[in-house]
Amino acid sequence: MFVILSLSILLLTLLVMAVLRLTRRPAAFSWLAAALGALLSWASTPLWQIDLPTRLPVSSWPFSTLFHTTPALQADSFSWLYAISLVALASAVVLTSPARLAVLSPISWFGAVALGLVGLLAVMADNILTLSLMWMAIDLLEYLNTLRMTRSSSNSERAVISLAFRAAGTGFALWAAVISARTGLPTSLQQTPPEAWLFLLLAVGLRLGVIPLHLPYRQDLALRRGIGSSLRLTAAATSLVVLARLPAGDVDETIRIFLLALVALAAIYAAWKWFSSSDEISARPYWIIGMSALSLAAALRGNPQGSAAWGVSLVLFGGLLFLYSSRQIWLTRLLAGFLLCLLSLPFTLTASGWLGNFPWPALFWPLFLTAHVMLIAGYIRHLSRSGDTPLSELPRWSQVSYPLGLATLMITVLLTGLWGWPGSLQIGNWSVALLMVGLTIPIGIAYWKLNRFLPTPEEQSTLAQVSHFVRFQEFLARLLWAIYRLFRRLVEYVSSLLEGDGGLLWTLLLLLILITALRGL
Repeated sequence: MFVILSLSILLLTLLVMAVLRLTRRPAAFSWLAAALGALLSWASTPLWQIDLPTRLPVSSWPFSTLFHTTPALQADSFSWLYAISLVALASAVVLTSPARLAVLSPISWFGAVALGLVGLLAVMADNILTLSLMWMAIDLLEYLNTLRMTRSSSNSERAVISLAFRAAGTGFALWAAVISARTGLPTSLQQTPPEAWLFLLLAVGLRLGVIPLHLPYRQDLALRRGIGSSLRLTAAATSLVVLARLPAGDVDETIRIFLLALVALAAIYAAWKWFSSSDEISARPYWIIGMSALSLAAALRGNPQGSAAWGVSLVLFGGLLFLYSSRQIWLTRLLAGFLLCLLSLPFTLTASGWLGNFPWPALFWPLFLTAHVMLIAGYIRHLSRSGDTPLSELPRWSQVSYPLGLATLMITVLLTGLWGWPGSLQIGNWSVALLMVGLTIPIGIAYWKLNRFLPTPEEQSTLAQVSHFVRFQEFLARLLWAIYRLFRRLVEYVSSLLEGDGGLLWTLLLLLILITALRGL
């Protein structure tokens, strides 16, 4: 099976990198192994189409007494779409890293390849149990990477808060599996009952990695661009893939309208923050929220192809912009031209984004279209700013590997629009496509005329100057953490009482109280 081939290449790459690390080989060998492994895996992913759909064999499950279902992996058209985008992202992160890092970092390359491997397994998860296991693996990779990069206790505390929110999302997914099992249905994502659908939706929302919005990293822009972007985009993609498989047609109409209203507000807010932020890295959470809102809106309209298209665009276009640190005028123009694939034009990746089986109320159309336009206008704005290092100043071999890394993402954008899944070669909604083309240009011009109303970089340099919404998130996170610390101190106090010299007396007293209470029943 070609699916196993792609997974085996990534696994073998990780083993080779581990051996090179243990034998203390130069870092250049690790980079070469990571680059070749990621590129070979990316090149092998189109071969999946020969066997699709296919179910991967899973060995015996040792925890059958705890879980009635066993892990299951299935590769279908949506799995392929997300898989090729995630492997392209891993390849791009490794190939462009010499242009960003003054000191070569084998750990970052290892993490990028490992995220690609776990991401492939997550997008192929056929049931909630498998998906939850892969989600926990991604959370563990991000948590360990964050602790490795942070130096302060406050940042470590915020890393724990972020992990707690994502773990809560995984918990909601497991609860959805319990509800599905209680109704007698299998825990397959395609057969999720309506009452469990909402819990999975909540799980996806918590797992998008935007709470808290500003996660702790060292003030190292190279790491935030590279492994930081890989972590954020992979976590979002492995969550959004669920939306393409959920049966949205069973959701009550009133609930659907209510959810669409919330999603529309989130899309408008995130698109404006993305457009008005000083740089693309600090605005990365808003890009994730805005594109995820479009993906969720498509899923609520019964359009799984459109949902997958927006989710993959989040990864591919986000990867192009966030990894684009060494600017060159011809490369900037080329990337600006690729934005045509984000305008929902026919035969592009996002052509199916505005289709749907359920009609929208007229109020939602201007809201979502405005969010879409602002996301594109913000993309152009961030793309046109000056980079960290000119491409011409890089070493000769970096001038070759850097465009090659970006090329993997661009080729994937073109390929997914023309071939390989149900959303390819779609004409889409002509009226929306023409409207997008007609609105994007004037809004871009309006930015240059009205940019004095936008916040300056100095005004956005610290967390204290972010929006009230972000401050509320930070307050909520600190409140939950304070409750946790209070509970921890209470437990420690009780433990100290029971473990001290009078511990036996306290135990006897508690036992006496318990016996008295039971006799009173």
